[in-house]
Amino acid sequence: MEQEKEVCILSAAANKREEIAYFVLSMMSGLYPKGSYDEQPDDLAFFEDVYVRPENACFFIAESRSGGLIGTAAVKPYDRRFPEVESVIGAGLVCEAARFYIHPDYRRKGVGRQLFQKVEQFARRAGYGESYLHTSTYLPGGYPFWLSCGYVERYWESDQIVHMSKRWP
Repeated sequence: MEQEKEVCILSAAANKREEIAYFVLSMMSGLYPKGSYDEQPDDLAFFEDVYVRPENACFFIAESRSGGLIGTAAVKPYDRRFPEVESVIGAGLVCEAARFYIHPDYRRKGVGRQLFQKVEQFARRAGYGESYLHTSTYLPGGYPFWLSCGYVERYWESDQIVHMSKRWP
């Protein structure tokens, strides 16, 4: 795919925190109803502590050839904050795929797939046996994308929110 040659996937350093926070919050404000998301998320406020310093976490960014931020994806330990999925999520090392956003101009052009491949490679190398995420069916392409990546529905929180995971052999 031609678009893939125009994109560079990088592990984000601490000096990218403000740019990443601006991008993620911009994407969220365009995707989620006002008041349905945290406008000052802790993981972005404490970016270095959550994604840079720990060996079992990483934040990836996709940049266009001109250096503009066009996508994000993160992997971090799953904190087991949803008790309703405990019976269907593995007991071993589980990571969470998070902050997965693609600029609308780059959706359906392979950028998400490239970011996902980096997330999965990192998670496997970090020793995780399973990857967890939750998504909303109203997000453009999100739910079908995760199914195409091998994620399985584990729990429907509502008719729009699904918790999913993918286990590795």
